[in-house]
Amino acid sequence: MRILLYVFIILAGALISSKGMLNEMVEKNLSKLQYASLLLLLFIMGVNIGINTFGKLGLQAIVLSSASIVLSVAAVKLVSIYSKYKEKAVQQDES
Repeated sequence: MRILLYVFIILAGALISSKGMLNEMVEKNLSKLQYASLLLLLFIMGVNIGINTFGKLGLQAIVLSSASIVLSVAAVKLVSIYSKYKEKAVQQDES
């Protein structure tokens, strides 16, 4: 059930940004907000691993946390590239 909430949040964010409903201050600081959110997520994952006794989880914890980091960064990078590509296409259409 949580996955539906996550998908809804992502779609709501995409809809809000595509309709230009964000003010300029948020748009200018969006990369800082994303970076801070990513650091918070990584910290929480580390706390969770620590709570679950790192020794018991061992290799599985390292693999899962590393994969989460790599895939999160890759997803943000892909969305960023797509966004820049789409922005260039819109600018070319306008001129």
